[in-house]
Amino acid sequence: MKLSKHTLCVLMILLFVVLHSRAQENGQSPLPPKYRMELVHIFELGSTEFIFVIGNIGFKSVASLKEYLGTLPAGSTIEWAPGCIRMGGEPLLSSEQEMEDFKAFCAEKNINFILVPAG
Repeated sequence: MKLSKHTLCVLMILLFVVLHSRAQENGQSPLPPKYRMELVHIFELGSTEFIFVIGNIGFKSVASLKEYLGTLPAGSTIEWAPGCIRMGGEPLLSSEQEMEDFKAFCAEKNINFILVPAG
């Protein structure tokens, strides 16, 4: 028995629909999203500014970053690998207390914060 490409395509779509509906019936939900965070340095004559970036969204302060993170679904993951080169004055990285406060905030909001150590 030889199936046409059209018939095979229809069968694949039906299989996908059945598997998807069974996953929903079993209470399985999609995995929470994972985001990568970066710290961008903006150089201006006489000063340096730092901006956190997640996707294509930038945040000028830890407070605005936290406001955004508070809107993410519970169980979301934020991964940050800031590297080992420091200029001084970087938010979160220049203060152990600020970093601990940020980690506590993420835990309170049920956000998995993964800090990838430099090395």
